[in-house]
Amino acid sequence: MTPPTRLRRALAWAALLAVLLAVFGLYTRGDFMLDVANQLWGCF
Repeated sequence: MTPPTRLRRALAWAALLAVLLAVFGLYTRGDFMLDVANQLWGCF
């Protein structure tokens, strides 16, 4: 594996981890969870 490929893969993993942490942070907020539940309930 060449160094640019390693760097690109490491950046991709870092971006994925940042997105997952952001989503986890949103789910710890009760008002966000209530909004998501209301939107899901509104579909039915």
